[in-house]
Amino acid sequence: MDRKEFREWFCTIRFFEGRGGWYFLSPDGLAVGPHTGERDAETQAVRLAKILKRLDGERGAREIVIQFAIDGMPVAA
Repeated sequence: MDRKEFREWFCTIRFFEGRGGWYFLSPDGLAVGPHTGERDAETQAVRLAKILKRLDGERGAREIVIQFAIDGMPVAA
């Protein structure tokens, strides 16, 4: 993801309430959650955004998002 794509995603993060809590969509459209509330989902989206911003291009981004969605902790980036 280049800088422009990242900025566009970060400015348009979508949050929604679904089964079991609140979710947000990752840059590639994966629903990440559930989180205990909308505020928690927002906090986690910012956390993931900071992790993804440090990545070099798209290398490993999908794996990072999946690992983050599974246990809230990124794999070594």
